[in-house]
Amino acid sequence: MAAKQLEMRVAELEKLVAGLNTKADALANPEKTTKSKSKKEKLSDDDTPKKPKAKTGYLVYSSEKREEIKTLLEEETGEKPKPKDVISKLGSTWKALSDEEKEAYNAKAKEMAAAVETD
Repeated sequence: MAAKQLEMRVAELEKLVAGLNTKADALANPEKTTKSKSKKEKLSDDDTPKKPKAKTGYLVYSSEKREEIKTLLEEETGEKPKPKDVISKLGSTWKALSDEEKEAYNAKAKEMAAAVETD
């Protein structure tokens, strides 16, 4: 009975050592094991590359106003603003826009989407 338990324990230890060797190899050669989703090309169901999603009016607005908001926040606090603070301020200024102002940015987004589709 003791021999059988010893054999089971040896098998467990061999599995453990094999796993540790795999981890050690991965640490020694990180370029082989790094997996990055951003580097993989995303494919649709029929194996064609997926098209990037169209920008929304808010994204157009935020890309245009981001630097302005950063500067404004930096002047208010005297230090470089955190990205979270910039995003919060962008969101609150977007919400404060009138429907007409928002529609102008939404129209720009539609134009950009149409330009991407024709390429």
